[in-house]
Amino acid sequence: MHDHLTELPAKKISKSIQRIWKADDYQLEEMSHGSCLDNGVFFKVITKENVLGYIYSGRVNSCKSGGCSTNADEANLAFEFFEYYMLLDTSKQVIRVKIYNYQATQGHEVMSRGWLNQFRGLEPGKSITFGKDIEAISGATVSASAITKDIQQVLVCM
Repeated sequence: MHDHLTELPAKKISKSIQRIWKADDYQLEEMSHGSCLDNGVFFKVITKENVLGYIYSGRVNSCKSGGCSTNADEANLAFEFFEYYMLLDTSKQVIRVKIYNYQATQGHEVMSRGWLNQFRGLEPGKSITFGKDIEAISGATVSASAITKDIQQVLVCM
């Protein structure tokens, strides 16, 4: 597992699993995807009887601290980031996206449940375009674009 993802939001994920699948007795089984998902980890949600679905938890780099226009070659500046998880059904279609650790200084509007609901129903192989299929958000353009690209990459890796 990736170092920065060792602390999954267990309570939030558990609450989402109970809300979506009405399951109390489940396990998360980590799945391998090689180097396709460098900033995240995939889990299968299983019960004794069957597979309920999947969870992806990942980190999205938004801007360098110091601003989005900061020269990307300046290695001394760290990326601002946020972490999210996504629940998918057994056909790997997106059920819910939730941002749980927003560390960027701008763009908090991207955390809105209404905006995140745009990803519901996306499935592997379906191409999405930020600003067309996924609505842009004034004040959160960089974060909104970044999570859109990340979700697209996750769906390709599945």
